[in-house]
Amino acid sequence: MSDGGIGGSLYARAILVDTGALLAHARRSDQNHLLAVACFNEIAAKRLPLFVSLPTIYESHRRFLFDLGQQAGVRMLQSLRDGRINVIRTIDDDEITAERLIMRYAAFRLTLTDANNMAVMARLGIAAAFSFDSHYLLAGFIRVPPLHV
Repeated sequence: MSDGGIGGSLYARAILVDTGALLAHARRSDQNHLLAVACFNEIAAKRLPLFVSLPTIYESHRRFLFDLGQQAGVRMLQSLRDGRINVIRTIDDDEITAERLIMRYAAFRLTLTDANNMAVMARLGIAAAFSFDSHYLLAGFIRVPPLHV
């Protein structure tokens, strides 16, 4: 965890994006599509730093590939290189923390990706996750939307 704690670091205004938010933004038929588009626009307008973990990229590419097709998967990967979203790589400690979170929150049925995201968020002091998944709220993080900053 960062020395400043959650929300007390250079990442205090940062938001970590989850697969569900990326997919909702891309898939017009998604029940959260309009909300995801509005939230991405608001994040950009407020110039909030947006991050994605490498495990989320892997998970998202799989979902885009099988749910939306090859071209959508490629577009998603290319969009992550345009500088709007910063990529965070996990470290060994994140993976150990993720395993502990999976055991601690067994009733939530956390995926390894979500647990790794939470570990990264705790390490860097990122308080908010752009996700439609309640696991982040249950684990004590801020879930976006709605945007709280």
